[in-house]
Amino acid sequence: MQQLTNLDASFLHLENDHSPMHVGGVLIFDAPARGRMSLERVREHVFTRLQTARVFRQRLAMAPLHLDAPWWVEDEHFCLDHHLRRETVQAPLDLAGLETLSAEFFSKPLRRDRPLWELLYVESGEGHRTRQGGAFALLLKVHHAALDGVSAEAVISGLLDLEATPRPLPADTWTPEPMPGQAAMVWHRLFTATGWREQAQELSRSGLQLGRRFLQRLADPEERTLLPHWFTAPHTPFNVPVSARRVYCTAELSMARIRQIRRHMHGLTVNDVVLAVCAGAVRRYLADDGALPARSLVGMAPVSKRNHDEKHALGNKVSAMLIRLATDIEDPLMRLRQIHQNASCAKAYSREMTVEALFDQLPHAATAHFLSRYSQGNRARQLPPMFNLVITNVPGSPVPLYLDGAPMRSFSGMVGVFDGMALSLVVLSYGDTLSIAMTSAPEVLRDPQRLADYLADALDELEGAVRQVEMAFGPGEPLPARSLPPGARQEGPGNPLPTVG
Repeated sequence: MQQLTNLDASFLHLENDHSPMHVGGVLIFDAPARGRMSLERVREHVFTRLQTARVFRQRLAMAPLHLDAPWWVEDEHFCLDHHLRRETVQAPLDLAGLETLSAEFFSKPLRRDRPLWELLYVESGEGHRTRQGGAFALLLKVHHAALDGVSAEAVISGLLDLEATPRPLPADTWTPEPMPGQAAMVWHRLFTATGWREQAQELSRSGLQLGRRFLQRLADPEERTLLPHWFTAPHTPFNVPVSARRVYCTAELSMARIRQIRRHMHGLTVNDVVLAVCAGAVRRYLADDGALPARSLVGMAPVSKRNHDEKHALGNKVSAMLIRLATDIEDPLMRLRQIHQNASCAKAYSREMTVEALFDQLPHAATAHFLSRYSQGNRARQLPPMFNLVITNVPGSPVPLYLDGAPMRSFSGMVGVFDGMALSLVVLSYGDTLSIAMTSAPEVLRDPQRLADYLADALDELEGAVRQVEMAFGPGEPLPARSLPPGARQEGPGNPLPTVG
């Protein structure tokens, strides 16, 4: 048995009938070199890979009245067939052809009386197979309580191989466990009650440290300007209640083009460029509808706290980083440079403000009841937006991956949405392709393809701005991070750039 942390369990307590809390992905494959792929062949392959991640055969054991955190138990009744399904679509197997099925698949919650994952094998109906589409696709969803973006990528890597020939694995030594009784879990909570004094002392010490760091932030003029606070984001059409239905749409961009933009400015990162592309697209989408706030939108970017040895560990090891997306700045290059400064400041602050560690020191019953009441009591509908959208960037494989000899041609990710936050963007790299997958509700994101098109346009816009600066400064050398493009201007009150040095 393995106990969940408060952070892991929070995704269980926040879940409700219209906001399932799972993460997932859409994987499209070409035909294998030998034979034909089928659900039975996928089943045999997955069966050999169950040992690569504990999430595949662990189910939840919930303590009564949330007196203690839930436990992962090796499911003695595990049946692989409960987690695999097949679907035939009357469309080519590409991202566009799978949008409707993906939205339906991701809108349905996982059953909690089984291990919290499901895999859908998708094939194309006769007459809809094209050279542009894949031979088959897999749609995978796993509950967020079991993993975050980095560990999700590690789980998928366990299913896949770096070569067409599947790698050999050691013998499977998995052992099932009986489900613990309710009385046993209550007794465990009472038995460990002797550690509450030490826990309270550690909670007090950590709280004082974070409080001091927060006061330093309030006293620092730069941090006051660059760092947003929770529940201070401007209201947008994305910050409304959601239904149980979903829309799912993906844009694919060139990693080479994004890296080329990064090289033109000292200190710039690929993530800065990606944030600027997302900000530019969302800005234009809202402006088209006359709904662009005068103040900058605030994005939430999960930041991994894993070291190299923890990459394959399950659970969640992340903190939530808030970033001003500079959507109040019209010029794309000025917006990019402002995002770079905002993100650099937010990263440094996130490293010091280990709020997730403090959260895990709180009594589980208190956090469970608070989060459940927040979710079930529609509190998100009564409060200002915590932030406007989620943008999560997960590095994928730079080299081709295979499933039982079938090369994977594309890979896009998914995270959920909930009341008050109805747009999430999952950025995932694979080879020289960067996918940005949007999840929302149809009553909120009424034209997802338009937003997808604007992502491509935002990349074009940034490239054009870089070329203009090259013409002014000359090509070849990276540009200073604080050099301003000719004619650049800022729109709205916004956050002014520091003085040019």
